[in-house]
Amino acid sequence: MAPFKKQQKVDDNVSSSDSENNSDSEEMHDMPEETIEVDFDVKMPEASDFHGIKNLLQQLFLKAHINTSELADLLLQQRKITGVIKQACDDDDDDDDLDVDFGVFSVINLTQKDNLNFVNEIKTYLLSHCKKMSSDANFQTLQRMLEDKRKHVGLIISERMVNIPPKIAVPLYSGLSYDMAKAKSKGEAFDFEYFILISKIVVFKEGKPEEKLVYANAEEELIAEVATLTFDFSVSAELDSGLAGGWTDESIEGHRKRRVIVFPASQWDTMYSKLVQEIGT
Repeated sequence: MAPFKKQQKVDDNVSSSDSENNSDSEEMHDMPEETIEVDFDVKMPEASDFHGIKNLLQQLFLKAHINTSELADLLLQQRKITGVIKQACDDDDDDDDLDVDFGVFSVINLTQKDNLNFVNEIKTYLLSHCKKMSSDANFQTLQRMLEDKRKHVGLIISERMVNIPPKIAVPLYSGLSYDMAKAKSKGEAFDFEYFILISKIVVFKEGKPEEKLVYANAEEELIAEVATLTFDFSVSAELDSGLAGGWTDESIEGHRKRRVIVFPASQWDTMYSKLVQEIGT
């Protein structure tokens, strides 16, 4: 993926954690929050990033029957169109200590790569949940879309750790657009008719209407605004770190779900403009 000149800064508010006794806990709650400023770079992945990428993919797909090892391999193979988010290092830093994958961003061609087992597993995953949780019309639309060999569908992979703010999405989507255009100019199969994004959401039973649905990646709420097809399905029974710990179905903690967002490539510029306007550059 094209390198980004602008580093993303994160205010990571570190709050008190559980302690061995109540007095320690009370003391920690009385302590002021510490703000840590962290810079991030987006780089092309290396072979050493395999396990980090795989872990991020498992965070998205959980217990689904999808070979995340094969998916991670493909993202490494198309490294020029894949970015990994890493902590920026200074000259005095130990690179080994900072070589952690905080996120992965890319797109895969579900149409052209249908000879790969994991691609068909992803298609089955999407269609089975759509059939159960959405209308028959939506299921038929998605099925036709995934079976049409003339109009390619791209699955956007956008997975990152919790505390990285949505502002990083602006250069990520800008870089991906640039990389896809460059790949298309070389005759590579990155000319898409539709894009699919699997978004992590949490739905709460209580609270203000605007606060009852929370996106793990906040920018994806804006992307959903240009969607022509969406559907949700629950993953609350599966182990997951959620947005900030182990989410359950209790009303105070929320119901973990995935929201599948499908939007036409013709809406890419509109989508990107929304990101710039609402999040900034």
